[in-house]
Amino acid sequence: MRLININAIFDGTIEENLREQNYSSSLCVRLRKKMGLIQVNGEPKKIVDKVQKNDIITIVLQDCDIKHVAPKNIPIKIVYEDEDLAIIDKQAGLAVINTRRHFGESLENALANIWGDFVYRPVNRLDKDTSGLMIIAKNQLAHSILNEAHIEKKYLALVEGKLLGEGDIIAPIDREEGTIIKRCVKDSGKYAETHYKVIKNYSTYTLVELTLKTGRTHQIRVHMAHIGHPLVADGLYNGGKNEAILDNGYVIKRQALHASSLRFEHPILKKVIELSSKPDFID
Repeated sequence: MRLININAIFDGTIEENLREQNYSSSLCVRLRKKMGLIQVNGEPKKIVDKVQKNDIITIVLQDCDIKHVAPKNIPIKIVYEDEDLAIIDKQAGLAVINTRRHFGESLENALANIWGDFVYRPVNRLDKDTSGLMIIAKNQLAHSILNEAHIEKKYLALVEGKLLGEGDIIAPIDREEGTIIKRCVKDSGKYAETHYKVIKNYSTYTLVELTLKTGRTHQIRVHMAHIGHPLVADGLYNGGKNEAILDNGYVIKRQALHASSLRFEHPILKKVIELSSKPDFID
């Protein structure tokens, strides 16, 4: 159980105070429906009850819908953890969620091996073969705030060919007809925008830093292929080329994409969290 104390900032209802402090609509609905989740100065209250400025509103966070998750002893790297969230530096080859192809072999199972049964709340998701930083919320409040927060995310990727400078790719993305997984640039798709910046040129490929302005499925992979510079070893969008030997002799057998940095305000503590991670495919 996690207790979150919030100062009332004006006379009014509890809900008005929570909404003014950017607590989500979904959380307010949950607090409205379930009794015993709110206290004011230590006394049980309803979200519609009134408070006075500087009263202490306590939100009682306790998951009642925990389902058993099969633990799996998969080594993972937790680079930050507190009562409200954890940040994982996920290795390539590890699925984020359980699917039929990877059932029981996901990050969820790896965390269950450490935390026991819990409610799995990934804030950002990475493809199975994409490595890097991921946020896992440990309670509904942290999850609801982070889902609506601005999180600065940057990626590093190796792309085919010589790319120069920086620029924006603005092209709508939709599911490719006749497939379940693959996406493509298509007029019927949703707006998508990616910013790229060249970091270093190699013999036949380029290291780029990428910033997502939107979050479409496979966005970076689709956009870079669209401008003629698909990710190195990205079999899905690089003509089936799912392996490459880099200049340093390293053999990469998955798309060369890594979630390299995160910067955001902690949903409860209100401090800035900033972390970076280096991929295995660069020197």
